[in-house]
Amino acid sequence: MEDVLEAVEVSHESLTGLLADAATDAALASGAMCVYRVLPVLCWEAPPGLYASLVGPEKWQPDTLSNRMLEILEELREGIDAGRFEEVSEGVGDMYSMASEMVLRFFEDGFEAGEWSDWCSTLGLDIHQQLDAMLGESGEATVAAFIPAGTPPDLTPLEGLELGDQISTLVRLGSSDKAVRQSVLEIAERGNLRTRTALARVADSL
Repeated sequence: MEDVLEAVEVSHESLTGLLADAATDAALASGAMCVYRVLPVLCWEAPPGLYASLVGPEKWQPDTLSNRMLEILEELREGIDAGRFEEVSEGVGDMYSMASEMVLRFFEDGFEAGEWSDWCSTLGLDIHQQLDAMLGESGEATVAAFIPAGTPPDLTPLEGLELGDQISTLVRLGSSDKAVRQSVLEIAERGNLRTRTALARVADSL
């Protein structure tokens, strides 16, 4: 499996091809992993307990996730409140709007798994680009100390890492090996921690 991953170039073109070929369940799980990685943004100053009730990995197991997607995203939708950001940095508000849109698009008429996954992918990349921009404006050193090999130089460091996570997730979800598919949750947990760390640095600079 690692040989297969190494053979996939970290690029927007690779991601687009993988999304286009993804089966419905894989597309749903991929979009959900994008949501999981930005849960710290969605739960910024949210009511106590919302993040804790959603972040538990037992809810996000990829092989059974499709049965719980509606419940998880409904809970997230109920917690969306743009008013929490009226007196906060515009950049944080923008990230929250993008993360909220990932959830809200799931409930639009004419929902299609592949389109939703693609939308989550795009917004996830934009959120990480915004995190890098805010860290740069604050004078903070970027959270990511490197850009993955083969990543286009126009990507910001966190955006490059998110792109690599999305590609690795889709490749693993296409495996026939259950253990390999389950490993996408480990990728999402690392990405979630990366987002929390970046947000904490942004908050310290506000």
